[in-house]
Amino acid sequence: MKTKKELKLNHRKMVKAERNVKTLLFTAASTTIVFITLITLFIFMETIPVFLNENLRIKILFSQVWAPAYEKYGILPLIMGSIIVVAGALVISIPVGLCTAIYIAEEASESLKDVFKSAIEMFAAIPSVIYGFIGLVTLTPIVAKIFGLSSGKNAFSASIILAIMVLPTIMSLSSEIISSVPKEYREVSFALGASKWQTIKNVILPTAKPGILAAIILAFGRAIGETVAVLMVCGAAGSMPGFPFFFDAVFPMTAAIAMYMGEAPMGGELYHTLFFLGLILFIITFIVNTVADAILKKSKSATSGGIEI
Repeated sequence: MKTKKELKLNHRKMVKAERNVKTLLFTAASTTIVFITLITLFIFMETIPVFLNENLRIKILFSQVWAPAYEKYGILPLIMGSIIVVAGALVISIPVGLCTAIYIAEEASESLKDVFKSAIEMFAAIPSVIYGFIGLVTLTPIVAKIFGLSSGKNAFSASIILAIMVLPTIMSLSSEIISSVPKEYREVSFALGASKWQTIKNVILPTAKPGILAAIILAFGRAIGETVAVLMVCGAAGSMPGFPFFFDAVFPMTAAIAMYMGEAPMGGELYHTLFFLGLILFIITFIVNTVADAILKKSKSATSGGIEI
């Protein structure tokens, strides 16, 4: 039996250890916030000259050509290129990812679920440069041959590669959200005479809708920020894409930053223009993550019993 003195001493040690752990965790969290704040301030500070220089603003906002070698810094082709590539990727990945998520959550056996989840994790772990290399060597020649194009480096090829890269995000998050719908919802639907498909369509998917939407938004955030793989297959054309958009070479914003940042003179017009592109991407990503987080919180409250059938 321990004496009162020993018990008090042990209690003090436990309290001190717990206080040290809390301090360590708080320091780690605070450091993360400090780093994010410093990065944000740095991006804004490097973008200030764009707002102060009227001539540079005109070049950036009203020019339809991106050609830094000729001091043409129009970002409209870059924004258009990003929109086309990301839209194409989502059009491909959303139906495939959602159907796969439904199958994993509702139809697949436990052994098959493990196989699918392992495959999804493997796809998510592949470096983006590998996707880009496969797209460059394998996909672009196929696209050029099928559609009779002189080059397969275009928005369509970039969208396919990007769709494959964002599929793990949609599949994994959507399957988890669908699986988290309470079993009682399914049982009530079956008791009322609904079939398996009617239950999925009319009960499970509407309940899981906020979470699925959040998964799609997060996939959009991943797609809009992808760089290397897109750069390798997009064609890198700094002019406004013509119709049909998907078979024309494009130059997304991230690809332009990756290609030109290394050669941009510090403090020059190109340097600040690239940071302005970074600011646009930063704002887009911040909004996307904020919206997705809010939707996920709504989804959790809904699937825990907040929605009545």
